Amino acid sequence: MARSRVKREGRRYRKHEMAAVTESAAVAVNVPLLEEMDSLVRERLELHAQLFEAAQIQRKLSGPRSVQCGSMEFASEVFAARYLSGDFAVLSQNGPRVLATLGDIAGKGFAAGMWFTNLAGLLQSYGHPDSDPAQTVREINRHLCYLRPGAPFVTAFLAQVNCDSGQVVYCNAGHFPPILLRANGQAELLEVGGPLLGAMDYATFQSGHVRLEPGDTLLAYSDGVLECRNAAGEEFGSGRLLTALQQTKHLTARNALLALLAAVQDFANGIQLADDVSITVIRRNQ
Repeated sequence: MARSRVKREGRRYRKHEMAAVTESAAVAVNVPLLEEMDSLVRERLELHAQLFEAAQIQRKLSGPRSVQCGSMEFASEVFAARYLSGDFAVLSQNGPRVLATLGDIAGKGFAAGMWFTNLAGLLQSYGHPDSDPAQTVREINRHLCYLRPGAPFVTAFLAQVNCDSGQVVYCNAGHFPPILLRANGQAELLEVGGPLLGAMDYATFQSGHVRLEPGDTLLAYSDGVLECRNAAGEEFGSGRLLTALQQTKHLTARNALLALLAAVQDFANGIQLADDVSITVIRRNQ
């Protein structure tokens, strides 16, 4: 019996020893795996930090988000679907003139966001508040065509606003037509301009002319607004956008912009944006 007990104890000892060896081997295998996972987490956090910094640079290059000039109010915002935005909205001022630019770079995410830097530089070079919008668009188109096939297609709307007279000179380069809502409730679409940018070297562009009277509102927007979908797959569309705009007639330009954004978000009802959303509101006070 003593010999049998010794054998049993020996077997029990060997089992414990083997379990200890197996556990040690598992720990040895998991150490490199844990280190690799930790490295991936650090890299992801660093990437997020860099993307956040790039988004802040984008915002700074766009200039102020609100401008008050005489009786004119300007407000613009861009909401990225994925970190960096392919949409852009830029306000620049020189005395009584303000140039409002809103556009959409083909694509989404990091690549489109990188091209924004190029567009911002072109707007600084050619898009002065005193320049003719059609001429500015021609120069930008020429530059993008020169960079083909790498450069993306771009749609843009440029509006030069004289804040003293309310006179607006604009050029629509393939963008969704902005809405000019008159104080009496009538709506006009601003369609004069030309094709999208970067497609044809010798495309022709022309400027349109309108006048903002007291109580009038001009709304420019990106396709991300119209194509925002709800859970049923319905698009927000131009009809809902016009209805939402008509309900903001007594608000400031900034509050009107926020109300329009809220209307889009309420319609989506929690569905994530599939595309960047950008809005510019220009309002002449009574």
